[in-house]
Amino acid sequence: MAIHDSVLLGAMSQSVDNLTMCVCRKLRIVRHKAKHVTNPRTDKQRVQRAKMKATIELAQAFAPIAKIGFPAMAAGQTGYNGFVSANLQAVTVDEGFVATVDYSKLACSSDLKLRTPKVTATLADKSITFTQESQEASSWANRDDQVYAVVYEKALNEVEMVKLRERGENGVTSFALPEDWTAAEVLVYAFATTVAGRRTSRTLAISME
Repeated sequence: MAIHDSVLLGAMSQSVDNLTMCVCRKLRIVRHKAKHVTNPRTDKQRVQRAKMKATIELAQAFAPIAKIGFPAMAAGQTGYNGFVSANLQAVTVDEGFVATVDYSKLACSSDLKLRTPKVTATLADKSITFTQESQEASSWANRDDQVYAVVYEKALNEVEMVKLRERGENGVTSFALPEDWTAAEVLVYAFATTVAGRRTSRTLAISME
């Protein structure tokens, strides 16, 4: 854009070739027309939007879990942001720009070098039985680390967190599914945190028996 003071152009307010001229506050303004306009809906952008939309829908359900599973965030960041960032990799988008979630890759926690807990789960009569195996202390594990299970009903996009036992304990914990949940739509995960909650393990995706 330029300010032009040509007698030839006078007080014109029109377009000539790739120039647009107008008068603004007694000044003659000349602007070049854009020859190329970037398409805000390129395929790459549409793929990214589809991935982000699917991930945000998950994050809305997992928000209470993300507060515990993603504790070590930079200033101004939240567990919600951490969940979204970690789970973009779990979403793929096809040629029709339809997003699909690979639930086996879902991250309920950040991998902060804490050992993954040993947990199995059995589903019967709309009740899940979690069986936890004790683990010894090591450089990457404390016997008093807290273990959590995450139960997700994917059709309803609803989540429940179940507090299990400390890492050093063996034991069984039962969880009754909400009445409106469909057992076939239920997925289960587990992770551990330190007592202070500052470190977490990666997420364990559990195949129910």
